[in-house]
Amino acid sequence: MTALTKQALNILVILNYCLFLFLPKLHANSLPPLSTEKFTALHQCNKTFEYDIHLLGGNVGNLHRTVKWHKDAFPAKATVTSFGDVSFLWLDSTYQQTSTMQYSTKYQHFLTPSFSQKIVGFRAREMTAKMSDNGLSSTVNLDNKLYYYQQTKENKHENQPLYDLDTLGTQIRLNLLQGKTSFTLFRQASKKVEAYQFEVTGHEVINHEKWGKLRTIKVIEVGEHKSTVLWFSAKYDHQLVKAQLDLIFSPTVWLTHFNKQCVEK
Repeated sequence: MTALTKQALNILVILNYCLFLFLPKLHANSLPPLSTEKFTALHQCNKTFEYDIHLLGGNVGNLHRTVKWHKDAFPAKATVTSFGDVSFLWLDSTYQQTSTMQYSTKYQHFLTPSFSQKIVGFRAREMTAKMSDNGLSSTVNLDNKLYYYQQTKENKHENQPLYDLDTLGTQIRLNLLQGKTSFTLFRQASKKVEAYQFEVTGHEVINHEKWGKLRTIKVIEVGEHKSTVLWFSAKYDHQLVKAQLDLIFSPTVWLTHFNKQCVEK
């Protein structure tokens, strides 16, 4: 049964790189390269999310997430906080993460200046990370032990920035809004760098318990994490409305609450 609990915990990780956070609703291929002026002219929306985690026909946990923009920050910067819990059989775990993210007008992608993460219970750990060199280097403190990572020519990722889970999700959403259908992104995990290869497979209508039939964009991971399947809804701000691990018992996550408050710059 421990393996089942790991599946539920993995859903918390999936959610953190899949929640698309802040850009206003746009049609694919309508988003040009963003200068700082164009970026700050957009609505920068504070958002809250609630997700339920289901396993073997029951609700085993949830994830709450907030996105808050720093007023008058230049370049634009946001703080993202996440809290999740999983309770399955006799094994309970809680997950917390706080991260900062900002947009680079020079490189036309997002950067992760820093993040911290704490898991209590099963698979407990504490870690903090600081990114430098425009996202190509990182220093990780994992349970009071230091680790260093560098994207280089040797590992063929020389110009690919390292993301935390939150900023990874923001970059995925930007890629989708730009009409990209295949892309690879890199996440700074606890003791290694993980690559994610995403492909958009088209539209699919799903039946949401709260909102009924939804037309969604279906995205699959075709690399090492190929069991991951994600569905996004343009009707709900291009947010993730469903996530599933294609395992024996198919853990599933559903968006149950979404709120957005925007302030004109």
